[in-house]
Amino acid sequence: MATTVSLIDGHSIPRVAFGTGTALYNKECTALVLQALQIGYRSLDGAQIYANSQSIGDALQQWGGKREDVYVLTKWGTREGEGGMDPRAVLEAEIKKLGVDYVDMYLIHSPLVPEDLQKAWAQMEAIKLSGLARSVGVSNFREEDILEISKSWVHPPAVNQIEYNPYNFHAPNMQRLTDLMNKHGIKIQCYGPLNSVHRVPGGPVDAVVADIAMDRGSTPAQVLLLWASQYGGGTVVTTSRNLMRQTEQLAAFSQPPLSEAQVDAITEAGRGKFHRQFMKEVWDDAKP
Repeated sequence: MATTVSLIDGHSIPRVAFGTGTALYNKECTALVLQALQIGYRSLDGAQIYANSQSIGDALQQWGGKREDVYVLTKWGTREGEGGMDPRAVLEAEIKKLGVDYVDMYLIHSPLVPEDLQKAWAQMEAIKLSGLARSVGVSNFREEDILEISKSWVHPPAVNQIEYNPYNFHAPNMQRLTDLMNKHGIKIQCYGPLNSVHRVPGGPVDAVVADIAMDRGSTPAQVLLLWASQYGGGTVVTTSRNLMRQTEQLAAFSQPPLSEAQVDAITEAGRGKFHRQFMKEVWDDAKP
Protein backbone atom coordinates (compact mmCIF):
# COMPACT_ATOMS: atom_id res chain seq x y z
CA MET A 1 0.00 0.00 0.00
CA ALA A 2 1.30 3.45 -0.91
CA THR A 3 2.23 5.55 2.11
CA THR A 4 0.71 8.72 0.62
CA VAL A 5 -2.46 9.72 -1.21
CA SER A 6 -2.37 12.06 -4.22
CA LEU A 7 -4.55 15.15 -4.02
CA ILE A 8 -6.34 16.99 -6.80
CA ASP A 9 -4.09 20.04 -6.37
CA GLY A 10 -0.95 18.06 -7.23
CA HIS A 11 0.29 17.59 -3.69
CA SER A 12 0.21 14.38 -1.68
CA ILE A 13 -0.67 13.62 1.93
CA PRO A 14 0.50 10.81 4.25
CA ARG A 15 -2.07 8.06 4.61
CA VAL A 16 -2.17 8.30 8.40
CA ALA A 17 -1.95 11.31 10.73
CA PHE A 18 -1.53 11.65 14.47
CA GLY A 19 -4.44 13.73 15.75
CA THR A 20 -4.36 16.20 18.63
CA GLY A 21 -8.12 16.52 19.13
CA THR A 22 -10.52 14.35 21.21
CA ALA A 23 -8.41 13.01 24.11
CA LEU A 24 -5.78 15.74 23.68
CA TYR A 25 -8.27 18.58 23.23
CA ASN A 26 -7.22 21.71 25.13
CA LYS A 27 -4.36 19.83 26.77
CA GLU A 28 -0.62 20.31 26.78
CA CYS A 29 0.62 17.32 24.79
CA THR A 30 4.20 18.02 23.73
CA ALA A 31 5.53 14.68 25.00
CA LEU A 32 2.83 12.68 23.20
CA VAL A 33 3.34 14.47 19.88
CA LEU A 34 7.11 14.07 20.24
CA GLN A 35 6.60 10.38 20.94
CA ALA A 36 4.49 10.05 17.80
CA LEU A 37 7.20 11.70 15.71
CA GLN A 38 9.89 9.51 17.23
CA ILE A 39 8.08 6.28 16.38
CA GLY A 40 7.52 7.38 12.80
CA TYR A 41 4.38 9.50 12.33
CA ARG A 42 5.02 12.11 9.66
CA SER A 43 1.63 13.84 9.62
CA LEU A 44 0.18 15.91 12.47
CA ASP A 45 -3.45 17.01 12.63
CA GLY A 46 -4.23 20.10 14.70
CA ALA A 47 -6.79 22.90 14.93
CA GLN A 48 -7.33 26.34 16.41
CA ILE A 49 -10.11 24.96 18.61
CA TYR A 50 -7.90 22.19 20.06
CA ALA A 51 -5.86 24.92 21.80
CA ASN A 52 -2.66 22.86 21.78
CA SER A 53 -0.83 24.05 18.66
CA GLN A 54 2.00 25.33 20.84
CA SER A 55 2.53 21.73 21.96
CA ILE A 56 2.88 20.63 18.34
CA GLY A 57 5.39 23.41 17.73
CA ASP A 58 7.39 22.51 20.84
CA ALA A 59 7.41 18.84 19.83
CA LEU A 60 8.62 19.67 16.33
CA GLN A 61 11.43 21.77 17.79
CA GLN A 62 12.48 19.05 20.24
CA TRP A 63 12.29 16.37 17.54
CA GLY A 64 14.78 18.27 15.44
CA GLY A 65 13.96 16.72 12.07
CA LYS A 66 13.48 18.53 8.78
CA ARG A 67 10.36 20.64 8.40
CA GLU A 68 9.70 19.26 4.92
CA ASP A 69 9.58 15.72 6.30
CA VAL A 70 6.45 16.38 8.40
CA TYR A 71 2.98 17.15 7.06
CA VAL A 72 1.37 19.80 9.27
CA LEU A 73 -2.39 20.45 9.17
CA THR A 74 -4.49 22.91 11.11
CA LYS A 75 -8.06 24.24 10.96
CA TRP A 76 -10.02 27.39 11.77
CA GLY A 77 -13.59 28.06 12.78
CA THR A 78 -16.24 26.67 15.17
CA ARG A 79 -15.07 28.93 18.03
CA GLU A 80 -13.46 32.34 18.18
CA GLY A 81 -9.90 32.28 19.45
CA GLU A 82 -6.61 34.01 18.67
CA GLY A 83 -7.10 35.63 15.29
CA GLY A 84 -10.85 35.82 15.87
CA MET A 85 -12.79 34.20 13.07
CA ASP A 86 -10.70 35.62 10.25
CA PRO A 87 -9.07 32.63 8.52
CA ARG A 88 -5.85 34.39 7.56
CA ALA A 89 -5.36 35.93 11.01
CA VAL A 90 -6.04 32.55 12.62
CA LEU A 91 -3.53 30.85 10.33
CA GLU A 92 -0.87 33.44 11.04
CA ALA A 93 -1.35 32.86 14.78
CA GLU A 94 -1.28 29.08 14.29
CA ILE A 95 1.90 29.24 12.20
CA LYS A 96 3.62 31.21 14.95
CA LYS A 97 2.67 28.63 17.57
CA LEU A 98 3.62 25.72 15.31
CA GLY A 99 7.01 27.26 14.62
CA VAL A 100 6.73 26.83 10.84
CA ASP A 101 6.64 29.14 7.83
CA TYR A 102 3.63 27.45 6.23
CA VAL A 103 1.23 24.59 6.79
CA ASP A 104 0.74 21.74 4.37
CA MET A 105 -3.05 21.75 4.75
CA TYR A 106 -5.50 24.31 6.14
CA LEU A 107 -9.17 23.43 6.66
CA ILE A 108 -12.43 25.17 7.44
CA HIS A 109 -13.28 23.16 10.55
CA SER A 110 -17.02 23.05 9.97
CA PRO A 111 -19.77 24.76 7.94
CA LEU A 112 -20.74 26.62 11.13
CA VAL A 113 -18.87 29.81 10.27
CA PRO A 114 -20.27 33.31 10.86
CA GLU A 115 -20.13 34.30 7.19
CA ASP A 116 -21.43 32.69 4.04
CA LEU A 117 -19.53 29.66 2.87
CA GLN A 118 -18.74 31.02 -0.57
CA LYS A 119 -16.92 33.98 0.98
CA ALA A 120 -15.12 31.68 3.42
CA TRP A 121 -13.94 29.44 0.60
CA ALA A 122 -12.75 32.43 -1.45
CA GLN A 123 -10.62 33.42 1.54
CA MET A 124 -9.18 29.90 1.67
CA GLU A 125 -8.25 30.02 -2.01
CA ALA A 126 -6.50 33.35 -1.42
CA ILE A 127 -4.57 31.82 1.48
CA LYS A 128 -3.39 29.01 -0.78
CA LEU A 129 -2.23 31.52 -3.39
CA SER A 130 -0.31 33.39 -0.67
CA GLY A 131 1.78 30.31 0.11
CA LEU A 132 0.83 30.17 3.78
CA ALA A 133 -0.93 26.85 3.08
CA ARG A 134 0.10 24.48 0.33
CA SER A 135 -3.34 22.85 0.20
CA VAL A 136 -6.73 23.93 1.49
CA GLY A 137 -9.81 21.92 2.32
CA VAL A 138 -12.84 21.57 4.55
CA SER A 139 -14.03 19.49 7.47
CA ASN A 140 -17.46 18.21 8.50
CA PHE A 141 -18.97 19.56 5.28
CA ARG A 142 -22.20 17.97 4.09
CA GLU A 143 -23.37 17.57 0.51
CA GLU A 144 -25.23 20.90 0.68
CA ASP A 145 -22.11 22.70 1.95
CA ILE A 146 -19.94 21.36 -0.88
CA LEU A 147 -22.65 22.34 -3.37
CA GLU A 148 -22.77 25.85 -1.91
CA ILE A 149 -19.05 26.55 -2.30
CA SER A 150 -19.03 24.88 -5.73
CA LYS A 151 -21.14 27.77 -7.04
CA SER A 152 -18.13 30.07 -6.96
CA TRP A 153 -14.98 28.06 -6.31
CA VAL A 154 -11.99 28.30 -8.60
CA HIS A 155 -10.72 24.98 -7.26
CA PRO A 156 -12.50 22.40 -5.08
CA PRO A 157 -11.22 21.51 -1.61
CA ALA A 158 -8.41 18.97 -1.59
CA VAL A 159 -10.00 17.04 1.30
CA ASN A 160 -13.10 16.89 3.45
CA GLN A 161 -12.24 15.63 6.94
CA ILE A 162 -15.30 13.76 8.19
CA GLU A 163 -16.26 11.10 10.70
CA TYR A 164 -16.10 7.88 8.69
CA ASN A 165 -16.38 4.28 9.85
CA PRO A 166 -18.43 1.13 9.17
CA TYR A 167 -21.39 2.44 11.19
CA ASN A 168 -21.95 5.78 9.44
CA PHE A 169 -20.65 5.54 5.85
CA HIS A 170 -23.95 4.02 4.64
CA ALA A 171 -26.27 6.83 5.77
CA PRO A 172 -28.04 8.25 2.69
CA ASN A 173 -26.65 11.74 3.25
CA MET A 174 -23.14 10.28 3.54
CA GLN A 175 -23.60 8.36 0.30
CA ARG A 176 -24.70 11.52 -1.49
CA LEU A 177 -21.78 13.41 0.00
CA THR A 178 -19.14 10.89 -1.02
CA ASP A 179 -20.60 10.60 -4.53
CA LEU A 180 -20.28 14.37 -4.88
CA MET A 181 -16.75 14.35 -3.48
CA ASN A 182 -15.71 11.62 -5.91
CA LYS A 183 -17.14 13.67 -8.78
CA HIS A 184 -14.88 16.60 -7.90
CA GLY A 185 -11.81 14.62 -6.77
CA ILE A 186 -12.15 15.62 -3.10
CA LYS A 187 -10.49 13.03 -0.87
CA ILE A 188 -11.94 11.78 2.40
CA GLN A 189 -9.81 12.44 5.44
CA CYS A 190 -11.38 10.14 8.00
CA TYR A 191 -11.60 10.74 11.71
CA GLY A 192 -13.28 8.40 14.20
CA PRO A 193 -12.23 5.25 12.27
CA LEU A 194 -12.21 3.18 15.46
CA ASN A 195 -15.59 4.24 16.82
CA SER A 196 -17.03 0.76 16.40
CA VAL A 197 -14.40 -0.45 18.90
CA HIS A 198 -14.24 2.46 21.33
CA ARG A 199 -17.70 4.06 21.18
CA VAL A 200 -20.20 1.31 20.36
CA PRO A 201 -18.59 -2.12 20.90
CA GLY A 202 -20.68 -5.25 20.54
CA GLY A 203 -22.13 -4.43 17.13
CA PRO A 204 -22.25 -6.54 13.96
CA VAL A 205 -18.82 -5.45 12.75
CA ASP A 206 -16.92 -6.83 15.73
CA ALA A 207 -16.95 -10.53 14.87
CA VAL A 208 -16.13 -9.92 11.21
CA VAL A 209 -13.21 -7.67 12.09
CA ALA A 210 -11.94 -10.10 14.72
CA ASP A 211 -11.92 -12.99 12.23
CA ILE A 212 -10.08 -10.92 9.62
CA ALA A 213 -7.56 -9.75 12.22
CA MET A 214 -6.88 -13.33 13.30
CA ASP A 215 -6.41 -14.49 9.71
CA ARG A 216 -3.97 -11.67 8.97
CA GLY A 217 -2.08 -11.60 12.23
CA SER A 218 -3.31 -8.03 12.72
CA THR A 219 -5.29 -6.34 15.47
CA PRO A 220 -8.93 -5.26 15.08
CA ALA A 221 -7.84 -1.61 15.22
CA GLN A 222 -5.40 -2.14 12.36
CA VAL A 223 -8.09 -3.82 10.26
CA LEU A 224 -10.53 -0.93 10.85
CA LEU A 225 -7.90 1.67 9.96
CA LEU A 226 -7.16 -0.12 6.70
CA TRP A 227 -10.86 -0.46 5.92
CA ALA A 228 -11.40 3.28 6.41
CA SER A 229 -8.53 4.17 4.13
CA GLN A 230 -9.25 1.57 1.46
CA TYR A 231 -13.04 1.82 1.31
CA GLY A 232 -13.00 5.59 1.71
CA GLY A 233 -10.15 6.00 -0.74
CA GLY A 234 -8.39 8.58 1.39
CA THR A 235 -6.46 9.07 4.61
CA VAL A 236 -7.15 8.58 8.31
CA VAL A 237 -6.54 10.54 11.50
CA THR A 238 -6.08 8.55 14.67
CA THR A 239 -4.62 9.16 18.11
CA SER A 240 -3.73 7.57 21.42
CA ARG A 241 -1.96 8.47 24.63
CA ASN A 242 -0.54 4.95 24.79
CA LEU A 243 2.80 4.19 23.13
CA MET A 244 1.82 0.63 22.21
CA ARG A 245 -1.42 1.81 20.58
CA GLN A 246 0.35 4.62 18.75
CA THR A 247 2.79 2.06 17.37
CA GLU A 248 0.02 -0.41 16.53
CA GLN A 249 -1.99 2.17 14.62
CA LEU A 250 0.98 3.42 12.62
CA ALA A 251 2.06 -0.14 11.81
CA ALA A 252 -1.29 -0.85 10.14
CA PHE A 253 -0.10 1.05 7.09
CA SER A 254 3.03 -1.08 6.73
CA GLN A 255 0.86 -4.18 6.41
CA PRO A 256 -0.55 -5.60 3.17
CA PRO A 257 -3.90 -4.06 2.23
CA LEU A 258 -7.13 -5.85 3.02
CA SER A 259 -8.40 -8.07 0.24
CA GLU A 260 -11.46 -7.00 -1.68
CA ALA A 261 -13.44 -9.75 0.04
CA GLN A 262 -12.33 -8.54 3.48
CA VAL A 263 -13.28 -4.94 2.68
CA ASP A 264 -16.65 -6.11 1.40
CA ALA A 265 -17.31 -8.24 4.50
CA ILE A 266 -16.72 -5.28 6.85
CA THR A 267 -18.77 -3.00 4.63
CA GLU A 268 -21.77 -5.33 4.63
CA ALA A 269 -21.56 -5.93 8.38
CA GLY A 270 -21.46 -2.18 8.99
CA ARG A 271 -24.80 -1.71 7.25
CA GLY A 272 -26.41 -3.50 10.19
CA LYS A 273 -25.96 -0.57 12.59
CA PHE A 274 -25.86 3.23 12.47
CA HIS A 275 -23.96 5.47 14.88
CA ARG A 276 -22.64 9.01 14.60
CA GLN A 277 -20.54 10.35 17.45
CA PHE A 278 -19.51 13.85 16.43
CA MET A 279 -20.98 17.06 14.95
CA LYS A 280 -24.53 15.92 15.61
CA GLU A 281 -25.67 19.54 15.46
CA VAL A 282 -24.77 19.56 11.76
CA TRP A 283 -25.85 16.16 10.47
CA ASP A 284 -29.55 15.47 9.99
CA ASP A 285 -29.03 11.72 10.40
CA ALA A 286 -28.04 12.26 14.03
CA LYS A 287 -31.29 13.95 15.00
CA PRO A 288 -33.89 11.90 16.90
